Amino acid sequence: MQHFYPQKIEVSNIVRGKNRKRYIGFKIIGDRINFSELDKTIKEKCKEKLGKEPKEIYLKMIKFKNNYGIIRCTHIEKENIIKLLRSIDKVGNISVKIETIAISGTIKALIRKHMKEIF
Repeated sequence: MQHFYPQKIEVSNIVRGKNRKRYIGFKIIGDRINFSELDKTIKEKCKEKLGKEPKEIYLKMIKFKNNYGIIRCTHIEKENIIKLLRSIDKVGNISVKIETIAISGTIKALIRKHMKEIF
């Protein structure tokens, strides 16, 4: 009679939930702004409001086109980043309002379900 001995599987950081990423789709209401100004503003607000370096929470602007963008962060900081985006009222000298469109675990699903016509 054969016995089944399951193999020992090493659990990665992703399964443990340490660095699961979320992608937040957003749109900017107001005049057109450029990528570098927005990226700089978001990073400054991250340090100011959350007291964390953007790299600590894997914060990165992934895509930006025609005042629509996708930003990446960890699943733990997702709600804080949404609040941070909504708190931004100026980018450079331009008054803006940022609204979130959707949140997803993958860029592909976010674009396919919510931002297909943009990207």
